[in-house]
Amino acid sequence: MPVKGLRPASVILGAGLALAASAAPAVGAADTTPPSAPGTLFHCPLPGAPGSGLGVGVSLCWGAATDNVGVTGYDVQVKQDGVFTAVRTTTGTGSIVSGLTLGQLYTFRVVARDAAGNAGPPSNEVTQAANYLSGMSPSAPPPSPTPIDRTPPTRPEGLAPFSVPINGAAGLTWTRSTDDVAVSGYDVYAWIDGAFGKVPAQVSEQSGDRILAIVYDLTPGRDYLFYVVAKDAAGNLSAPSDLARQRAMVEPPAASPSPGTDTTPPGTPTGMASVSGMSIPGGVFLAWYGVSDDSGVPPKYDLFRQTDHGYAYEGENGLPRDIVSGLEGGKPYTFQVVARDAAGNLSNPSAPYTAVAQPGGTSSPSPSPSQPSDTACRVTYAPTTWGGGFTTTVTITNTGTAAIAGWKLGFSFPLASQRVTNGWSAVWTQSGTAVSAENYEWNKTIKPGQSLYLGFNGAYTGANPTPAAFTLNGNACTTT
Repeated sequence: MPVKGLRPASVILGAGLALAASAAPAVGAADTTPPSAPGTLFHCPLPGAPGSGLGVGVSLCWGAATDNVGVTGYDVQVKQDGVFTAVRTTTGTGSIVSGLTLGQLYTFRVVARDAAGNAGPPSNEVTQAANYLSGMSPSAPPPSPTPIDRTPPTRPEGLAPFSVPINGAAGLTWTRSTDDVAVSGYDVYAWIDGAFGKVPAQVSEQSGDRILAIVYDLTPGRDYLFYVVAKDAAGNLSAPSDLARQRAMVEPPAASPSPGTDTTPPGTPTGMASVSGMSIPGGVFLAWYGVSDDSGVPPKYDLFRQTDHGYAYEGENGLPRDIVSGLEGGKPYTFQVVARDAAGNLSNPSAPYTAVAQPGGTSSPSPSPSQPSDTACRVTYAPTTWGGGFTTTVTITNTGTAAIAGWKLGFSFPLASQRVTNGWSAVWTQSGTAVSAENYEWNKTIKPGQSLYLGFNGAYTGANPTPAAFTLNGNACTTT
């Protein structure tokens, strides 16, 4: 049965992959012996004609199965809603599954069949994130290096609410972002139960430079804070928009508020500024004008600090001031504050204010990919080599007990004639013989016991020896 979003067989045939024909019935005595399970299933960069336009997907390889008569084909199956469904059939021991969603995880297995239609036991299961498919014919020279897109889109500007007559929905609008290649989409984040999280949103482009988004399934009548991040196809993320407040629609509207129900938000905080005269190494002392609420009870204040791609919560304050420490001295930081009354109504956020942390701080609130010195990892380096070129699958496994939040793989080629030409699932760079691969936002976390698969195409002259050692965030990894 066809799977929505997967490319038709003609695309795979065009990439040089054979699809098995329907097997003819067995002749003579009935064959009731199924094939064995296929050999180890793993992610691999299968060769394909340059420029074949395979799009986004996963390429898989496995060991051959055995049978008392003969294996005639393999069913490549993907797990959907907990059930495995065949999406590809091939006579070889490799297949590309294309037409997938970039960055989404998919779980695969393979089953061998013989001419009598007997199906053997399944292979091991492999879970892999879909990525751009790029292969090259082993008989062809390596392609020219593909420039790495490291330029993020511009930040969404002018985030503002608009009314949507749908119960539990909130509307947002902002100015279209730009990118050196193209903006591939926007992620909308909402402040819910004390934390920001990405929420599903229906995003549409309007005439001119405006973008509209509708967020559904919110609590009618409840106030929410939102921000938006733009992204491109290479995984680069923009800086976040300013914060904006919007109330989820109550539809149809009530004739009047229930007696005793407070639906009026506090006033908007203004006048945020740095306060001098206090030594706070690596910190800032902020103050703003207090606001009132119709309840007569002074509201609380929630302070937020802008980060590279989002917002950090600096805590609740009963007075219109706050001291923020643990910053990097001499570095600018942007803040917004929101007033909140006892009923949970939120004010509009204050205007953004940028303050420079006092000298003396050494820590940074935006963690780099560095990890504790006891980071445990294992790296598998599996090259496929032909005359003058090679394709390598690299597997990083977290063998420790803590998640790795942000990673940078490093190794050195033994020879100066070896070089990376293009890669996938990481930002690949090379300086001399030193090579590094750094995470994208969508694959930055490696949980304990989890393996991450990436790879590259390369070129060499003479010999193509394997690197002797690998590091992850500067810490040595074991190799297999």
